[in-house]
Amino acid sequence: MTDNTELERLRAEVDRLTRRVDRLDRELAAHRQVADAIRRAQFWDFTPYELVPDGSWIAVDRADAVALLRALAATDHWRPWTHTLEPRGAV
Repeated sequence: MTDNTELERLRAEVDRLTRRVDRLDRELAAHRQVADAIRRAQFWDFTPYELVPDGSWIAVDRADAVALLRALAATDHWRPWTHTLEPRGAV
């Protein structure tokens, strides 16, 4: 194989890898937005406090919320299990 052919092959490989990295960067940016939104979401278990949240809250299935946080922890290196559940506002 000539040096010229090898150089062309390497350039083609660099171009292919550059396109792949660009695509992965775009995907990562999209996933980062999702991870940030989930991280900012405030899950609050009002049951132990025997309170009823106001209209700014929606119901979410507990198992679904746990699965969502577990998935985030696995992909984002965020540790939601170190956060305690606290009442929102005055009790």
